[in-house]
Amino acid sequence: MSATPAQPPEPEGAALLRLPDPAERTPARKDDHLRLAAQTASLHSCGTGLDRHRLVHRGLPGRDLAEVDLTTSLLGRTLAAPVIVSAMTGGTTQAGVINARLAAAATRHGIGLALGSGRALLRDPSLLSTYVGADRPPLLLANIGAPQLLAPGGLDDAARLVELLDADGLTVHLNPLQEAIQPEGEPQFRGLSSTLAVLCASIAPVPVVVKEVGFGLAADDVRELVEAGVAAIDVAGSGGTNWALVEGQRDPRARDVAAAFHAWGVPTAEAVRTAVAETRGRAAVIASGGLRDGVEATTCLALGATAAGFARELLLAAQDDRAGDAVSVLVDQLRIATWLTGAARSADLGLHHLQAPPTGSVARLGDATDPALRVGPLAAEAAR
Repeated sequence: MSATPAQPPEPEGAALLRLPDPAERTPARKDDHLRLAAQTASLHSCGTGLDRHRLVHRGLPGRDLAEVDLTTSLLGRTLAAPVIVSAMTGGTTQAGVINARLAAAATRHGIGLALGSGRALLRDPSLLSTYVGADRPPLLLANIGAPQLLAPGGLDDAARLVELLDADGLTVHLNPLQEAIQPEGEPQFRGLSSTLAVLCASIAPVPVVVKEVGFGLAADDVRELVEAGVAAIDVAGSGGTNWALVEGQRDPRARDVAAAFHAWGVPTAEAVRTAVAETRGRAAVIASGGLRDGVEATTCLALGATAAGFARELLLAAQDDRAGDAVSVLVDQLRIATWLTGAARSADLGLHHLQAPPTGSVARLGDATDPALRVGPLAAEAAR
């Protein structure tokens, strides 16, 4: 039996809980994630920041509710409403049930569906039925993690994943904090921006979406992603599921490390404003991260997002086999909120559909000299 080649030592603290053979633990980990993500103990201790924004209310909305148009163009596809089922799971029997229910709901209501990480599928194509089935929504996104993209053959794997799923686009998820806390994590992100640029060019015209997993994105991140050529940026801000806390519930040592990150990240409202200001229309902005209802989705659209993504709320619904009803409620809420602002179309929503912040609160919402961060009458005044 030949000896295993010696590996260079990791820096102190770099291997918090590295366990052998992470591939063998993937199915159990995915089912753990489904169970833990539904628990309130996995939520950020801070909010999304969306409660600081209030939509304008028009007592004279100017049209009938039924006339409001929610049709949205995203990544070359037409959606009946600007809503996406955010990436969650795949690769296990339990995941297959959840994905089938979510796909049926997305197809029924004409919204987008982002699948969970395709790592397991790449390893075992027989798991295809746990990702996709008979129902095909108008927008279907495959999903690969940043560490998998950076691994040897990662670019080929990304293209193969799109082909296996017959997907309309590819999401690359960014989860550096989760990878650092996860016992079997792979916190290797060096060279990711340049690899994303190669990916965007190599699989074109298939669009690439890059999303965080619940900690938001900084302005520098957004600029790098735009330069790389991504078609859309899903900010996935903080305020919803905290994946550091999820991983912390899987192991005592990880729990101790994760505890300090209970409020980590860029709140969703701030992440949306930042992304809209930095992309300047060069990439679509998807708002997600702790969104609870259609009113919050409408608020994100008024802040400049193209679409809103929901995860935990729809996961809970899918587990109870009521995903279709849950999406129906979200869409109804979005339609009513859009109508009450006086907008004819959800695509017309903008900063002028938000009320002015209370006196003295401009500083917390952003620099009042920057029109991209203004709301309500402030935005109207800046446009004159």
